[in-house]
Amino acid sequence: MHITEYEIALRLFLACVFGGIVGYERERNDSPAGFRTHILVSLGSALVMVLSMYGFNDFNSVNKDPARLAAQVVSGIGFLGAGTILRDKTSVKGLTTAASLWVVAAIGLAAGAGFYFSAFFVTTLVFLTLERSVETYFFRNSQNLKVVAVNGTCKVKEINHLLELHGIIPQNISMTLLKEELNRTTIEYKLRTPFRRINMDGIIEDINEIDGIYSAEKEGKSGNQSIVPFLTRILWPFSKRNKKPPSL
Repeated sequence: MHITEYEIALRLFLACVFGGIVGYERERNDSPAGFRTHILVSLGSALVMVLSMYGFNDFNSVNKDPARLAAQVVSGIGFLGAGTILRDKTSVKGLTTAASLWVVAAIGLAAGAGFYFSAFFVTTLVFLTLERSVETYFFRNSQNLKVVAVNGTCKVKEINHLLELHGIIPQNISMTLLKEELNRTTIEYKLRTPFRRINMDGIIEDINEIDGIYSAEKEGKSGNQSIVPFLTRILWPFSKRNKKPPSL
C-alpha cells in the first residue's frame, strides 16, 4: 500500500484545521488547553496514524497492525486531559476541555486514516457542542442575583444550601465578586436550571432572612432568548467576548 506525499500533506493539514477549529472555541473561553494545544494534539495523532498505516511497508517480515499506535494515542492523551482538570472548592473545572482534547485526538486519527468526512462532521458537532450559545439556549431559564452582605458575617455555604433547597444544583451556580467596600461585599450569583423556571421571589425572600445579608435583589433580565440571536451567534461566532471578572 502506497501513499503520495501530497496525500500525507493533505491529511496533516486537515488535522491542523480541524484541531484548530475546536481549539479556537476553547481559546475564546479561556480554557487551560486552547488553540495551539488542540492543533498539536490533532496533528500528532494524524501523524501517528499515517505512520502506523504506511510507515512500515518496507518491513515485510513484521506483523503490521495499524491499530497498535492508534490505541496508544487514545490511552496516552489522558495525561494532557488530567492536566486540565482542576478542583475548585465544591466544583470541578476542566472536564470539558479534557474531553475536547480526547475527541480532537480521535479527529486527528480519522484525518490521518483518510476519513475526511468523518473528521469534518465530528469537528462540526464538537464545535456546536462546545459553543456557549447552544448551552445558553437550552439552559435559557437563568437569572442573575445580586447579594450585598456585611463583611465577616455572610456565610456562602448557607446561601448555596438554600439554593439547593430550591432545586438548583451547585454545577448550575456561579459566583462573581463585583465589589468589596469597607463593610459591604457585593456578590453576583448566576443561577440556571434546564427546562424549568426559577422561583426568584422565593429565593430572594429566603436569602434576606439570613443573618449578615444587607440586601438581595434580582438583576437584569432573565436568560430567555429567541432563536434569532442564537442562530446569529452560531453562524458568526467570531465576535469578541468581554473578559469576566474573577470568580470566587
